[in-house]
Amino acid sequence: MAAPAGDPRIRRFAYNENNVYRLDLYLKSVTALQFSESEEVESILIGDSASWEVVKLKAGNVVSVKPMLPSATTNMTIYTNSRVYTFELHSIGEFSGGANAAPLFRSIFTYAGDEKPKQNSDASLRRDGLRADYLFSGDAAFRPRWVQDDGRQTMFFLPQGAPRPAIFKVGPANKEQLINSRTNGNEIIADGTSDYWILRIGNESVCIGRTGPTRLNRNVSVR
Repeated sequence: MAAPAGDPRIRRFAYNENNVYRLDLYLKSVTALQFSESEEVESILIGDSASWEVVKLKAGNVVSVKPMLPSATTNMTIYTNSRVYTFELHSIGEFSGGANAAPLFRSIFTYAGDEKPKQNSDASLRRDGLRADYLFSGDAAFRPRWVQDDGRQTMFFLPQGAPRPAIFKVGPANKEQLINSRTNGNEIIADGTSDYWILRIGNESVCIGRTGPTRLNRNVSVR
């Protein structure tokens, strides 16, 4: 996943939307996550915002991450205008040197063949007049083939024979709300719409983000 080149304080990650990138970060040190120059960070979801300082920089494609408390661990998902990135963050105390230790100053993402994240992929399910600009992160068996909404309800089209997940709407402060839904064959119809959804069975989950002009812009500060 990571391909060190040159100074070990600068790391390169080959982008894969299904990877979770682990970052072990020192107190009193900040790392910059650098995405493609064509990308613009739109939303950041983080589980423990009190223990971590996460800032979108004016460059648009760079996010700084700094641990504020020792031994803090959390997850973070970053949505850009074209990709989804998933991280596991670990605060590992103050840097004290050592041959095998180095603070991480910058994480640069590289892209094989300009790989893009999964978008709605089965246009045969499209219904005229409905919104379908969604991105997907996660590779569970219940990952939808297509998602669309009519402004009142959201429809999730699952693969044939896939198990039915619980449907959660991600609201303000990243609070998850279990949503009432009903099944029509391979289609799950959930009440309401949202810029962010999570489909979950046990420890498996699929994150779904809407990319259009009414998306939310939560937990992103600009410096």
